Amino acid sequence: MKAQRVVLAVLVVSLALTARADDEREIRKLDHENTVATWTADSRWFDQNLADDFVQITANGIVKTKIDIVRDLNQTDFAMEPYEPTEVQVRVYGDTAIVTGRVLQIFTRNGSHYVVDARYTDVYARRKGHWILVSAHASPVMKQRR
Repeated sequence: MKAQRVVLAVLVVSLALTARADDEREIRKLDHENTVATWTADSRWFDQNLADDFVQITANGIVKTKIDIVRDLNQTDFAMEPYEPTEVQVRVYGDTAIVTGRVLQIFTRNGSHYVVDARYTDVYARRKGHWILVSAHASPVMKQRR
């Protein structure tokens, strides 16, 4: 009987670790899709993968909703160079996941050129069995003084 409990406990822990690893892979996949959708201005991806109550705080402190994000990406005066986040970390806490990383975004909007070096935090929630992005925040990386 004791041996059965040990086997059962090992099985439960093993299943939990496998589920967590699967969740982390799914979040990393979504984080990569988010990156590509940003620089390709794929408003459809954001329409499908942002929560209706999504809130983003940009690197310059502007608060944006899902509607704002989709609208902004549909503007024809926006062009971004491809980029890939660095220093990416994913932490899963049950039905919530937090992604942190760093991006260097180079883009033009309304004829102005921008370079944004920022650290970001994205929060995903599992709703009805699917992960969706519920919140995002970016903070500019300040140049080091010597």
